[in-house]
Amino acid sequence: MSSPLRRTILAGSVVALAAAGLLAGCQKTTTTQSPDGTTTTTSMTTVAPSVDSASATAAMKSAAKEVGSETGAAMTKSGDALEDGVITTKVKTALLADPDVKGLSIDVDTKNGVVTLKGTADKASAMDRAAQIARDTSGVKSVDNRLVVKTSG
Repeated sequence: MSSPLRRTILAGSVVALAAAGLLAGCQKTTTTQSPDGTTTTTSMTTVAPSVDSASATAAMKSAAKEVGSETGAAMTKSGDALEDGVITTKVKTALLADPDVKGLSIDVDTKNGVVTLKGTADKASAMDRAAQIARDTSGVKSVDNRLVVKTSG
């Protein structure tokens, strides 16, 4: 089990225990004798938890904030990876569709919106065109053009 997952589970448990402690109650039954017979009255009395309410509330808020923060960070990270995959696919598709660029000779990798192009181009203009296609793709922050022109010989 990963460390962030372990912390998330632990924080969730702390929140649950603190909430249970704050919501704890005790049922008190009072029986009263009357001349006509026995009457039983039941009333609910809340018993103060053994943990200071303010401390428990603060602990719950802190644990909830930590769980929310870790969950948000994980969702952001997976969302970024998904977005990078979409960008890579868009760039690769555009390279394959362009008649001046040999898209099969170019590897495309994207990390945090930065596209890296690796491979070969037949001529400098094709190398420049590939970089331009990548730059013009939505979501691309920058392009690291590592393409080289094939030398004949």
